[in-house]
Amino acid sequence: MPLPRGDAFVAFAGSTLDAYPLMLQLRNWVEYDPMVMDRGLDINEMKRRMRLMFNDMRLFITDLPAGQKVPDPIDCELLFGGWSWQKSEFLTWRFRYVPSRQLFDFESQGAGIKVGRDHPITFAGTREAVEMARDMIIEKLKTKGRFRSGERYLDMEPFEVLRDIIREQKVDDVGGPPQLIKLYKNATSKAFAVKWALPHQRDLTVLGRPLFKGERTKLPTVDPDNIIFLSAKTIEKRAKRGREAAKSSD
Repeated sequence: MPLPRGDAFVAFAGSTLDAYPLMLQLRNWVEYDPMVMDRGLDINEMKRRMRLMFNDMRLFITDLPAGQKVPDPIDCELLFGGWSWQKSEFLTWRFRYVPSRQLFDFESQGAGIKVGRDHPITFAGTREAVEMARDMIIEKLKTKGRFRSGERYLDMEPFEVLRDIIREQKVDDVGGPPQLIKLYKNATSKAFAVKWALPHQRDLTVLGRPLFKGERTKLPTVDPDNIIFLSAKTIEKRAKRGREAAKSSD
């Protein structure tokens, strides 16, 4: 989910019921606090406020089942990150609930996977899913001869790994159309439509939602099998030509 200030995002793994109230309240805070919305507050400071807000929200959970004195543990992880104007770099953190302390806390990007000094990759999810993604991204970069090569080598490989894990159904709790956004150093963000084979003759999604038949989008579109960024109109024209060519050859 891109945040309305433009230079940050939040994503989640785990229970949707636990994650979405936190994400929506975070989005509301960003939109309605002028200092946060105008980027007067750097994301490095935002993460500290997020921790306070998430833990404060738990204090106001009431109407628990009879005999239960504290809310159930939160079964989700949040990824938060963006462009830090204070440090002039992209930063990410993973938020998770710590049952032994009964509070939400964050881990720095050092808790993620570093395939190079300037290329941190952070995955969230179950240990099985995260370890699988880590092994796949390292193997993919090694195969290309670009692992810790000292050059600019990281492109769409994390997206390719996610694509493969979903398609091959390697992990039960990773599925659905991939969601893709990009953050820029100029404090703007852009979502991308993703071509993805779905039931009911749908094949285009935006942030996980299948578009209706005939629904158009101005967003750039990525084909996960041939990772190029095109307009949805261009991709549809190419698909139409392919169908016509197939018919003529029958």
